[in-house]
Amino acid sequence: MQWLRMASIVLLWVSGCRLALASDTGNGLVLANLERTGWPDALATQADIDTASRAEVLVFGKALLASEALDEPGLTQRLGVQQIQLKSIRQVRDGLWDRLLNTYRNASTHCDEKAFCPRVRSVADLRQLAAAFTGDISPAHARWASQSLDVHERVLDEQLRVAVLRP
Repeated sequence: MQWLRMASIVLLWVSGCRLALASDTGNGLVLANLERTGWPDALATQADIDTASRAEVLVFGKALLASEALDEPGLTQRLGVQQIQLKSIRQVRDGLWDRLLNTYRNASTHCDEKAFCPRVRSVADLRQLAAAFTGDISPAHARWASQSLDVHERVLDEQLRVAVLRP
């Protein structure tokens, strides 16, 4: 069961990074995060990997929340398209929240008293947790969270752009 959880986390991360790599010519930051060299802690155990995964989910959730706060003209400008299809955008966002919730739950099965581990029961709980997340448990984590947010925003923009162009 752990291999399935790890595979889903890696798949979510790699698919997002592939989109960012395809869309950005200055991809040094994306490659660094793909290798997780920016994550300030060792990834020696399953618990370490789960902690990093929960943090990644929360940062991606933060980027997703920020995109939801944009009005239609703001979203059109951010994505660099002439018009958007809100129904397609909503479907992609809803699907992302569901996947983030599943990934977070899978990475939280045995994490009592670990970093980034409040329990969540629903997408609404995850949204609240992501909104409050700063990653600021140390200067290194705060630096990682800032860099990771930049990457996740680019990945999200690509996913939303694809939803607009191929509804």
